Amino acid sequence: MATVLVIDDDEVSRLAVGSALEANGHEVHYAPNGEVGLEFYAKSPSDVVIVDLAMPVMNGLRTIQELRENYTGVRIIAISGVSPEQLPLAEDYGALKSMAKPVNPAEMQQAIEEVMRRSMGWEGQMD
Repeated sequence: MATVLVIDDDEVSRLAVGSALEANGHEVHYAPNGEVGLEFYAKSPSDVVIVDLAMPVMNGLRTIQELRENYTGVRIIAISGVSPEQLPLAEDYGALKSMAKPVNPAEMQQAIEEVMRRSMGWEGQMD
């Protein structure tokens, strides 16, 4: 399974996503905003980073941009409940997948498997 960093300012959402991932055997780490998430990733890179778009301190789009600029091969999944209209923009910034909240645990598991395969070149280009 993967190591996953969940960056989300909403504690309930952060823990709900993380608990579902842990139930599927993933090792999960948590950050309450983009700034803390970037600091954590610099010290301990994860296989997948899940980034909420609407956060204080450093919003999700900026977090995605910083991760992409500084870490080649970072695998990012963007999530949002407040600004789902920004999900396509998150993919333009470098997220491999985007999902609206509330996130379905089975769909999140599938998204993690997909971004892992895509980044390893196991699958062709996906829509």
